[in-house]
Amino acid sequence: MRSFWGKVRPWWPAAAAGAAYVAMGLVGAALANTAERSAWAVALVLMLLALFVVFSVVTLIRIVQGIGSLRRKAGWLTKSEKQQRAARQAFRDGRRRAIELKAHLLAGGLPFPLSTWDVMLEPDEALILDAPMTYSRFYGTDAVYSHVSGFTMGRPAWVLAAMAGQAMGNASRRNAAAAAASPMWREHQTSRTLVTDRRILCRTNTGRLSFYYAGVSVSYPSPEESTLVLEFHDAQPISLHGSEGASLCVLATASLYGRDALAQHPALESFRELEPAEQTAAGPSTR
Repeated sequence: MRSFWGKVRPWWPAAAAGAAYVAMGLVGAALANTAERSAWAVALVLMLLALFVVFSVVTLIRIVQGIGSLRRKAGWLTKSEKQQRAARQAFRDGRRRAIELKAHLLAGGLPFPLSTWDVMLEPDEALILDAPMTYSRFYGTDAVYSHVSGFTMGRPAWVLAAMAGQAMGNASRRNAAAAAASPMWREHQTSRTLVTDRRILCRTNTGRLSFYYAGVSVSYPSPEESTLVLEFHDAQPISLHGSEGASLCVLATASLYGRDALAQHPALESFRELEPAEQTAAGPSTR
């Protein structure tokens, strides 16, 4: 019964639209043969017409959605859908690489060194990750607003209305300034992110910034969401998110707490293997 209803349910608006159309036709025909048309009968016809229009629109939407589903199953994707699929695949691949990296480090292996020719690293500093990340910082601002006051002459009603308008405008500007000044994630941008054994370097719109592990006060790795959030003793918190965010979480945790933390940290303890569906979608490792 459930399977039958599951097949029929998407198309019940079409049946409802057909029923409303037939009922509207029957009532309309009855009214056409009647000399007197009551308000209730006219209201009934209008209600049936409204139901017909609503259910017809819903049916049309379902048809378009069904065609889109069949098109995607056949592999005919729009440019936007191809980009979304590629992005999902990139995150699956990144998560797989992070799982392999975690196992590699726990087995006593060393991070795979990379080379860069456009950034001067410190002596004996090793580059181990180079990837674009979504960068943002968490802080508030010193927002101000202009308080408007004026002298109004005229009838009492006009004066009271003007004063009320000024008060409402000042309150709106004050609330907007307070909202703008409250701490929130800001400076959202895509940043080239270099991860070394000492720090994280981000090329932002204002220049290249370095975040040393020695200055970190709190770490919030979230490999499942490919996101790392760090708080510092003397700097604003930073959030980094991207397809290589899971690997960043693994590397940062190992640098901050040691490799044993990869098996003990609550955020990384359950980060072991892909689900079967993800393994099929990701394919074999390319490391």
